[in-house]
Amino acid sequence: MWSLVVGSLLASLCPERGAAVIVETATHQLSLCREGAVDQHYDVAIGSGGVAARRVGWAQTPLGSFTLAAAVPSSHYHVFVPLVNPDPKRFSAWAIGIHGPPRANKDDGHSNVESDWTLGCIAVASDREIDEVAEWIRSNKVTRVEFR
Repeated sequence: MWSLVVGSLLASLCPERGAAVIVETATHQLSLCREGAVDQHYDVAIGSGGVAARRVGWAQTPLGSFTLAAAVPSSHYHVFVPLVNPDPKRFSAWAIGIHGPPRANKDDGHSNVESDWTLGCIAVASDREIDEVAEWIRSNKVTRVEFR
């Protein structure tokens, strides 16, 4: 029963058409949506400074819709899916994206997302998860992400 309720709530976050990546910062969930349904969802950590709707400060995750660049290998987080800086006046320093766990904690699993520790990025719990997210984004030709 619980999984049906959670599945219905997650599906209501998805647009009815197309593919989308939606990050619900309040619930710490990243959802991969296709045609109104959730293909997969992941627990995530966000910026240790919380979220910011207007001007992003140190360690804050920005809210809004952003363009995704292609995933790249990362010596710090296994894979990094960068967000393109939408407004250099609003976001002066920008190195925000979706990534895996830090290399020192790569084998720690879910504990990597039990607290908010990033500098504004969205982090998933494992290398396997970021590989899945990056591949899903690539194969579904998703170019936008929404942080709510």
